[in-house]
Amino acid sequence: MRICIDPGHGGDDPGLQAFGITEKNVNLDIAFKLKQLLEHNGTGVVLTRDKDETLEPAERVERINQSGADYTISIHCNGGPVSAKGVETVYGHNAQTGKELAESILREISNLGIARRRAYNKLNAKREDYSFVIREAQMTAVLVETAFITNPSDNHLLSRNPFRKKIANAIATGIYNTVQINEQKSSHWALPFFNQIKEEGLVQDQYPLEKEVSWGEFSKVLARLIEKFKK
Repeated sequence: MRICIDPGHGGDDPGLQAFGITEKNVNLDIAFKLKQLLEHNGTGVVLTRDKDETLEPAERVERINQSGADYTISIHCNGGPVSAKGVETVYGHNAQTGKELAESILREISNLGIARRRAYNKLNAKREDYSFVIREAQMTAVLVETAFITNPSDNHLLSRNPFRKKIANAIATGIYNTVQINEQKSSHWALPFFNQIKEEGLVQDQYPLEKEVSWGEFSKVLARLIEKFKK
């Protein structure tokens, strides 16, 4: 598997700026951290930019489409009123895998304590995907608005190197969860058994079937099983 990571903005296009930090730099740093994590797990990675350079939209998409990637993750920071905060992800119109990937990444980042807003798709007046990258990419592409750089508390998190690493790790986890789930849908030997306990209400979400189960997750399943026996 190969992932193209697209750090938004760069060079003459700084993106958003607030409270002493600039979006293009935050995006690139998270991209570097995500690249390291993915490569450590044996995943091929291509960056659309690995330095502070200006990329025209067409050039950015050309690099994405020439990357040979299976998925593209475009990293951004959000902006708005000072009160607006949280993580959002954007996927392509009628792109089921993109929706699953966007929702998975959204869930993992929100688990870090960043407010969970939404995974959504947005269309322009021509009923095409509003995001140029999502519209023109030849593979599944998701845009990640990691947090609101214009919100003081979100900005504080984005300004911290350890927290940017946590965001990168959350994105990587969201990617692997989605990819493994899609691969196992038709192939994993345990899938019929998992589907059976899901139908019985013992689990409510899909999980990679090779993932280790925590004591907390096991306790929740066991409690539901005991409750069913009592009925």
